[in-house]
Amino acid sequence: MARAILKERKVYLFDYPRIKDEGARFENRVALELWRAVTSWNDLGWGDFGLHFIRNKEKQEVDFLLTRNREPFLLVEAKLAEREPSAPLRKFQQALRVPALQLIEAGDRYRLISNGDQQIMVAPAWLWLAGLP
Repeated sequence: MARAILKERKVYLFDYPRIKDEGARFENRVALELWRAVTSWNDLGWGDFGLHFIRNKEKQEVDFLLTRNREPFLLVEAKLAEREPSAPLRKFQQALRVPALQLIEAGDRYRLISNGDQQIMVAPAWLWLAGLP
C-alpha cells in the first residue's frame, strides 16, 4: 500500500451546478454529502473521521476513502451508470480489506457483487446517501 499513498489534493465545489461535465458534477455531489456526514460524525464525537481519496502510481484511483481514527473503513466510488464495480475499487478493497461501495446516479435497488472473499455494494446514490446520519 505504500505505493498508493500520495499527498495530493482534489478540489470540490459547493456551487456544483456550474460543473459542465455530468460525471464530475455527480462525483462532486457525492463528495459534498460524504463531507457533510464526516463533519457531523466528528461534531457528534463519534470518532475522528476523515474523507480522502486513494490513487496509486499506476493512476488507478478510488474516489473516496473514509477513515475512522486514521484507519480506513470504507471505500466509495461514484459512477454515473456503471453497474459493475470498477477495477481500482476491486483492487483497493482486496488490499485494504474494508467494505466497498459503488454509488450510481440511477436505480432503485442495492446489489451485492462478489470480489473474492468480500463483496462490493452497488447502490443508487440518492438511496444510500439518504440513509447517512
